[in-house]
Amino acid sequence: MAGTNEDVLEAIVHEHARLVYRIAYLVLRNHHDAEDATQETFVRLLRYKRKLAGVEDHKAWIAKIAWRVAIERGKKQPVISMSELEVQSAANQMVSQLTSAEQNASGSELSTLLVSLISALPEPLRDALRLSTIEGLSPAEIAQVLETSESSIRSRIFRARQILKEKLRALDGKHENAR
Repeated sequence: MAGTNEDVLEAIVHEHARLVYRIAYLVLRNHHDAEDATQETFVRLLRYKRKLAGVEDHKAWIAKIAWRVAIERGKKQPVISMSELEVQSAANQMVSQLTSAEQNASGSELSTLLVSLISALPEPLRDALRLSTIEGLSPAEIAQVLETSESSIRSRIFRARQILKEKLRALDGKHENAR
């Protein structure tokens, strides 16, 4: 039985290592700190492996542990912002693919703008939006990670998107008036 539990644990680590790292990086915004938090997450997973059999959603459970580890580490260290390249990469995942060269240039400007608008969102909205859009977690999984209700998460994501739409419309209106 212990061998089976070990095999399941190894499979879980292999399957979710990237998710854990991305969540840690989302919180800590530093490669080395995120790696350390990833290792700490899996050390804790080893510590709690006897609970593994009772866990229905391994992804959400691991994401919650990763979130807590990263938050704890973040409280111990000063915040270091993402590099411009990393921010651009994350924004590009959120912006739809554009086809023509002119649209690509426009998309790059929009990505940069979107990153700054997302960064300006209140933390609860920003966290929910990033976990949903960048990490691809479901509202139920995000609710477990952030220890709140699923309806609260849905509301936060909706409000974050509404705020972004309003700000983009306002900026587009200013841009149209400048022409």
